[in-house]
Amino acid sequence: MPSLPWLRPLEHSPVPPDPRDVRVEDLRTSDPAAASVALVGVPFDTAVIGRRGAREAPAAIRRALYRMTAFDLESGVDLAEGLRLVDLGDVAVVHTDPRETDRRVREVIAGVARMGLRPLILGGDHSLSFATISGLVAGWGGRPVGVIQFDAHHDLREPLEGEITSGTPFRRLIEGGILEGRHLVQIGLAGGRNSRAYAEAARRFGILTVTAMQVHRSDLEALAEQALERALAGTVGFFLSFDMDVFDPAYAPGVSAPTPGGLTAVQGLRLVQRLAAHPACLGMDLVETAPPLDPDGRTVALAAAVAYAFLVGQAQAHPQMP
Repeated sequence: MPSLPWLRPLEHSPVPPDPRDVRVEDLRTSDPAAASVALVGVPFDTAVIGRRGAREAPAAIRRALYRMTAFDLESGVDLAEGLRLVDLGDVAVVHTDPRETDRRVREVIAGVARMGLRPLILGGDHSLSFATISGLVAGWGGRPVGVIQFDAHHDLREPLEGEITSGTPFRRLIEGGILEGRHLVQIGLAGGRNSRAYAEAARRFGILTVTAMQVHRSDLEALAEQALERALAGTVGFFLSFDMDVFDPAYAPGVSAPTPGGLTAVQGLRLVQRLAAHPACLGMDLVETAPPLDPDGRTVALAAAVAYAFLVGQAQAHPQMP
């Protein structure tokens, strides 16, 4: 296994699975060579513009995800029949240094991609997507990668004086030549929460934008096809970047910037599973879940369900996985 120096592996004792009740936790392997999906936590929220708390999400989402059963009643997919998950632990972030944290995350994700693993990254705030996508592109030899972003916000703020925030990742990626705007799809954008300047920037960059209200009026299968067509045009594959504030606060109140009118839980879960089921899906980051702002645990539970939908889609895309 290539060295990934910035990772802090989790300690866990494998428990023989009960065949009557196999859970996601039972699918873990300690051998990356025997896995197909790598889970990586990034407990960092220093760069968030709004309310903090997302640094506690990786541990909370893991607990909720690992309690879920391996059998998905809705799709009939049994993750125990093929999918193997290696949990590489958490990146050793530097809470006082977003730039150094970016460097470490980028190095880790590049290494994960070079091992042939598809990363499932649990953040953390959305500033981290600059590092996760940069690392993925590096791991794929610099070849172009598409991105389908679920978010209430464009995250196209100008990084003034080099500032790194949760509002700047996609501007940094595009202006840094890492991501082409024509390969970016933004789904779930909220009215009244995005400025004219950034909407015009999205048009100038050639980004395909879909508002939350357009999602509510859309056929989800047609929307998924539209997003895939754009993200796969001239790319080696695509990455999902999922900000939990894309959901209406009725479903996910524990986020940095809750936004009324967002997606329903069903819409988000169906779209993630559908997109993750495409063979060209290269991974996903899941950001902006803030457990301290989530007293009844519903946001963490939904975030775990989003991660689970990604795993189910991956099992459908790669039915012969080891």
